Amino acid sequence: MKTKINYYNNFFSRFKNVIAAILITAVLTTLNSCQKNGLDLKVPSQNSVSLLTQTNLSSTANMVLTWNDAATVVITRMGVLGGNPLPPMPESRFYAMLNISMHDALNTIQPKYKRYILSDVVNNNASPGAAVAQAAHDVIVNQFPPQQGYADSLLNVSLNSIPDGTAKTQGINLGKSSAIAILNLRANDGSANAQYDLPQGTLPGQYRSTPPFDATGFMAVPGWGNITPFALASDSQYRPIPPYPVKSIAYATDVNELKRIGGAVSTVRTADQTQIALFWLPSAPLMFNNIARTLLAQNNITDAWKIARLLALVQIAEGDANIASLNAKYHYFFWRPYTAIHLADSDGNALTKADTTWQPLVFPTPPVPDYPSNHAVNGQAATAVMVDYFQKNDFSFDVTSPNLSGVTRSFTSISQAARENGLSRIYVGYHFRNAVDKGQLQGAKIGDYIFGHVLQPL
Repeated sequence: MKTKINYYNNFFSRFKNVIAAILITAVLTTLNSCQKNGLDLKVPSQNSVSLLTQTNLSSTANMVLTWNDAATVVITRMGVLGGNPLPPMPESRFYAMLNISMHDALNTIQPKYKRYILSDVVNNNASPGAAVAQAAHDVIVNQFPPQQGYADSLLNVSLNSIPDGTAKTQGINLGKSSAIAILNLRANDGSANAQYDLPQGTLPGQYRSTPPFDATGFMAVPGWGNITPFALASDSQYRPIPPYPVKSIAYATDVNELKRIGGAVSTVRTADQTQIALFWLPSAPLMFNNIARTLLAQNNITDAWKIARLLALVQIAEGDANIASLNAKYHYFFWRPYTAIHLADSDGNALTKADTTWQPLVFPTPPVPDYPSNHAVNGQAATAVMVDYFQKNDFSFDVTSPNLSGVTRSFTSISQAARENGLSRIYVGYHFRNAVDKGQLQGAKIGDYIFGHVLQPL
């Protein structure tokens, strides 16, 4: 175990990805826990490229989809490298940068939507496909140098599908410029300094580190809520109201519900609720990116500019959802259900009772405070963007999960999927209901704000 931790810390520090190393260490036991709960993590082969490369890459829309998919493959491969998934904070930041780079490259060739940063040039003669592929490739290589071989292979496939000539050359150069622009903009956003030591709480309701992180008092990225947002006016924008007081009836209701339904041993959690808990364990940025892709296909949207815009908006929303959520989490510093249940006899609330044997359905509890649920904020932020984009909520669609092979869940609206995503954190034993409910309210406001303030039609 220590060898793996040291390997990751040394490996990532060499490539300026310290924050990823810290967070991967923080969730060191997650993969083993998933395996114990019957979860199936799909692992790309070392030499694989996206299955989407088998499609007609001469279509710019397919090029956008291919490289959007490649970003998720990179995240999976980085987890496979050390046996641990990358948490949603740096994952969403990476997705946002990559999808912004593709969006800006396209809209520099033919401006249809306001660009995020590349606003001073227009090149109508550049190849859109080459620009998209080069931009995404360069973001991947900059952020995850160990994946250069994968990114280079996919770039070769992508560029070989485009005829040689001036348009291709100009597209490649434009892609490079688009990647450099977003990478430079985010280079000093504060993410590299987001990890530092923080004292644990001592009073009822204040956060304490949960196993296995209690051995060192580790808390993940307390400064992530202070990094520069992608689009929000401030990192504290839409901060939810305070959590329930620990002596309140509402708090006791949440504790007792979670105690019954979210434990490793539960007589009231249904088989469907258990499936929901495990199904939505993967990061919300990944799951809702896939939902966005499903809805794009279902609505027969084949315009590359429209596709790139939605995917960029979704991931900008996810990036800011992670920032705003972490800002609120460390502002309120509310303890996790595990701590609340174990210390219930000393919380001053006569309606709660301690159980020092209680464990969540899936170990371990993520090492950040409870309120609000980051998972719920993320899911609802992406949902708000999609509802605004399509001007419609009611869609019938299916979702699969990389954690439950062969399981498909069906929905009749995007908000239904978001609600299930939020409730999963109750069933898995990670969050109180109030953290989920207030998290969804925060996420909805973030998503609506993102849609109304960036990448607007020209």
